[in-house]
Amino acid sequence: MLRNSIANTPVSNSRRLLLIVWFFVAIVVGLLAFAHFSFGLMSAARSYVGAEGLWSKSQKDAVLALSHYVYDSKPADYQAFQEALKVSMGDRKARLELEKSSPDLHVAAQGFLQGRNHPDDVDGMVHLYRRFRAIPELSKAVAIWGAADAHIDQLVQLGTAVQTTTLSGRMDDAMRRTFLAQLAYNNAQLTPLEDDFSYLLGEISRKAGQVIQSIMVLVVTVLLAIAYLVSRRIVQQNEKLHHSLVESENQLRVLLQFAPLPIIIVGLPENVINYANARALEQFKVSEATVSGLAVQDFYVDSAQRDRVLEELRTKGFVRDREIQLQDTQGNKFWVLLSSQRLRVSDRECILTAVNNVDDRKQAQEKLHHRAFHDELTGLPNRAMFMDTLSRTLHRAERKQSSFSVLFIDLDHFKGVNDTYGHSVGDQLLQQVAERLRMCVREGDLVARLGGDEFVILVEDDRSTEDVSSIAKKLQLKLEPAHILDGNSVQITASIGISSYPQDGTQLDELLRNADSAMYGVKAHGRNNFRFHS
Repeated sequence: MLRNSIANTPVSNSRRLLLIVWFFVAIVVGLLAFAHFSFGLMSAARSYVGAEGLWSKSQKDAVLALSHYVYDSKPADYQAFQEALKVSMGDRKARLELEKSSPDLHVAAQGFLQGRNHPDDVDGMVHLYRRFRAIPELSKAVAIWGAADAHIDQLVQLGTAVQTTTLSGRMDDAMRRTFLAQLAYNNAQLTPLEDDFSYLLGEISRKAGQVIQSIMVLVVTVLLAIAYLVSRRIVQQNEKLHHSLVESENQLRVLLQFAPLPIIIVGLPENVINYANARALEQFKVSEATVSGLAVQDFYVDSAQRDRVLEELRTKGFVRDREIQLQDTQGNKFWVLLSSQRLRVSDRECILTAVNNVDDRKQAQEKLHHRAFHDELTGLPNRAMFMDTLSRTLHRAERKQSSFSVLFIDLDHFKGVNDTYGHSVGDQLLQQVAERLRMCVREGDLVARLGGDEFVILVEDDRSTEDVSSIAKKLQLKLEPAHILDGNSVQITASIGISSYPQDGTQLDELLRNADSAMYGVKAHGRNNFRFHS
């Protein structure tokens, strides 16, 4: 449970952090969208202020151009008058179109363009008018704008009258004074409207800026408050998590310390011991002060076993009940059942290993195995082990097309030794004979006791007849010296029968039977000799 909670903590924190990040991303995106909308609104408001300036200037230019036309009667002045009026007429066209319930936005845009507004400002002016038309200040400004239409129409009519009078040749000083007085009156009527319109647009722009600024301050304040609360919450949770982890690690340490098995924690990738409980310190004969930093590979007897364990941990993440021979710091070897698991402790990759000492059981098993396949009196392999070895040798010889020989040995007159000196001396004799037989063969050859006073030797590696004969003679010479047993000098000889694979048989029973037959042939002809099967 502790391992799972520790392992799941980073995942929970990651998810929580991801939610917080997305929350702030959403807030930032919303703030950017609001800022974009606000900048667009302010830009449209500034466009209207600029449009009002163009509108006012064009009206004054129209009055001035018409005044010049009254004095000089130059067609260029009248043309300038008409060009100046196009600005006011274009703005009026846009306004009247936008006042409709289903306006043609393209027509409105063309009107603003005729009013000499910048093409980049036209869309913002259209949308501002449509979205905020109901605002009282903007409605009042539009009403003032509309009130100027009558005076613009009068100016147009006055221009037409001036042109007609000029072209008819009836323009005199009295007419000029009359037209100039009308122009002055018209201009005097338009000027207050222009001032009021400009003032209202300025107020609208300032109020919009103040509102946007207030909203931005409010949003930033809310964001800072949320960030503070979230940060405080994260700090509190981290402190709680830290305390929980410390408590969990303390509990884990207590559990490990009092665990009934030796347990160590190895840090990766250094493979050095970071922790060992009391049982482990006792098992590996180290102190708590010196265990930290010891290389775990030093405790493996077989480096190949160590590499297999590490590879399985790397690929599977765990090892269960692996029988391995380890050693302590004093070189004492022992067998254990090893179980290991990769995990994270204090945000570090580690391996937790528990070992169960099975050395006593292993030794008991080895003793049972030895007793099952060895003669208890002489310590030589018994019949079962000899037959198993002979079977494997036969299969190997069949594959390699090699040969081997079996020497069947029976002691001469052994029954008389038992009858004369007793079975205790007879057992001692068998032990000494076994030792002398073992000294006569090479390390790869097998000496076994089949039972009673019968021994057998398996000679491998393609020995020639001469080599096998030499071994048999050596056995006889080795047995010739007297055996001193309980103060008694006892001499013993042996009859040896030999069979070879494949000429004397290709089956186990056949080879033993032929060697036994050859041995009885030796006994029938005087004993203390050897004979090959014929």
